[in-house]
Amino acid sequence: MSRLALPLAMFVLFLVEGTIFQVLFSGSTSGGWQFVPHFMFILIVLTGIFRGRSHGLFYSIMFGVLYDIVYGPVLGVYTFGFALFTYLFSLSFSSVKRSLRMLTAVVMTAVIFLEYYSYGMMSILGITTQAHDSLFLDRFLPTFLMNLAVAAFMVMPVRYWFYSVDGRSDDR
Repeated sequence: MSRLALPLAMFVLFLVEGTIFQVLFSGSTSGGWQFVPHFMFILIVLTGIFRGRSHGLFYSIMFGVLYDIVYGPVLGVYTFGFALFTYLFSLSFSSVKRSLRMLTAVVMTAVIFLEYYSYGMMSILGITTQAHDSLFLDRFLPTFLMNLAVAAFMVMPVRYWFYSVDGRSDDR
């Protein structure tokens, strides 16, 4: 694998989140549901799990700054959130790496924490006045289900990709 393959994959997911995804699901917001993709963050957490916390932190800060500049109303909110939750959920235990269910659960827990963190920060800063009930039904559940489907789809190929780079077939 080229040294640029991983950052390029993250950048492509960043572009998909902001362009292609928004075009495909632009009509879905009329029903009140908001789908917030965290595909890049999922890959960053998986990188932290398989490559170590230092790699995860590097990519979370690098792409968190980019995310803040392009999508964030306040600089630093997503950078800090990406870095914090990547660090906390970069569990490099062999039991986590072996089980696809465990990997998906860890990644989705990180996404849940990131969603609630961003809601809390935006509430504290006065950027959103959305009530928690509305947030949970209109944004959190659709976002969770969509990201769960993507994470379940991504976990096995990404795990295989990292193992093939290391020249091994399993985590021993």
